[in-house]
Amino acid sequence: MELSDELKGLCYRIIGICMEVHRELGPGFPEEYYQKALEHEFAQADIGFEPQKPIIVSYKDIQVGLNFLDFLIDEKLILEIKSVKEINDIHRFQVIKYFASSEYMVALLINFGGVKLEYEQMLPPMKIQQRKMKGDNYKSA
Repeated sequence: MELSDELKGLCYRIIGICMEVHRELGPGFPEEYYQKALEHEFAQADIGFEPQKPIIVSYKDIQVGLNFLDFLIDEKLILEIKSVKEINDIHRFQVIKYFASSEYMVALLINFGGVKLEYEQMLPPMKIQQRKMKGDNYKSA
């Protein structure tokens, strides 16, 4: 799957804003501090966002739970933020679960915990992409 130029541009803008927040606040604060700073910056940049976006987790047509995205950006992009020593597979798996429970097809995983901002752009694994192509229903609250 290749990203559209629009999505590539949006990812670039979001990474730039995250770099600005990291430059200003520095590393080591709790995640919620970065969340509030990003909300301010997204509003200033006129970027559409929904913090703590709930997504329904379903099993055979029944709701079994809710997950919460740190941000849904412009109704297209999952933004998952961390403030940890380094991004690891547990954090990546969390994003994969979000892909499996939603219709969204691109995510940024950002870590504010290090001396330098760490970020990864993620796409759903092929198995999830194929399931979405078949038209499986995904719901967001």
